[in-house]
Amino acid sequence: MSETARMLEETAARILERNAQAPILRNAILEAGLLLALAGEDAGGLGVSYREASAIAYRWGQAAAPLPIVEMLVAAPLAVLAGFDATAATYSAGLGVNDLLPSSVPVFDEAQTAFVVTLETSGANLHTGTIGGAAAESLAHEPMAALGASRKIDADPVAVERIAVGGILLQAAEMLGAMSTVIDIATDHANTRQQFGRPLGKFQAIQHMLSDAASERLIAEAAVGAALAGIDRGTATRLDWLAAKAQAARAATVIAANAHQVMGAIGFTDEHHLHRFTKRLWAWRDRWGAQGWCEAEIGRIGCAAGGDGLWSAIVDRAAA
Repeated sequence: MSETARMLEETAARILERNAQAPILRNAILEAGLLLALAGEDAGGLGVSYREASAIAYRWGQAAAPLPIVEMLVAAPLAVLAGFDATAATYSAGLGVNDLLPSSVPVFDEAQTAFVVTLETSGANLHTGTIGGAAAESLAHEPMAALGASRKIDADPVAVERIAVGGILLQAAEMLGAMSTVIDIATDHANTRQQFGRPLGKFQAIQHMLSDAASERLIAEAAVGAALAGIDRGTATRLDWLAAKAQAARAATVIAANAHQVMGAIGFTDEHHLHRFTKRLWAWRDRWGAQGWCEAEIGRIGCAAGGDGLWSAIVDRAAA
């Protein structure tokens, strides 16, 4: 971890220690400069790399904190591309695929404008629209709102796609943070809960579930870390970031299922905090690159490359 990433992570951790509500958190991260982490210095931001910014998203997921931090981080550089004042900090963001706009975007009280990227094989397009329509909630009870009247922005498609891919990987990083907490919760329960005269963690079936969860998370961490490093270097391929998000989503499924199995009925209650993390993981699987879309795109890449071509691509990337 770089010194900048460590500083961002420590700043985010100090802010999250307050356990504050969304409006107070927004003001705190705005004052600390975190909201403008990805905006260039000439636009009033910090100009950090995506790998460094992922430290903020990771901490946010680890705490299951309110505010759509990924959307707020990504909105700043998109605002700059669209010619808006990034320092206004009243923006959210979203991702659509196959040239379709999402039906809703995550929001916060002060959000007024949304920047939405539509991503397809041929390139990326940037749209801006008002935030309005009926208020709703995601599976994780996050505030959502419909996208109002929108218009397409004439922006560099290469720059737009890079920011969108950054958003996909930041979402995966936030998921890694939540996965870490879920595993900790389940492991602590297994080590302290007594059943048949001994801790649950002494049963081999429980050990297998927890080790499977930890293994899936480590695989996802490696894939996401490699893709983040690649996008910052300019060497990441489409397969890299698709695989990173697909594996993060797969890991989230396994980890949430195994954690609830270990926890038993208590893990499903509103009173226990496990659901705050697992519901977020389920919702985030399909945000910023839905799992099914990522896996379908990987399949298309494989079919286009053929057996020998796909194998070479995987081996060459692993050796790089």
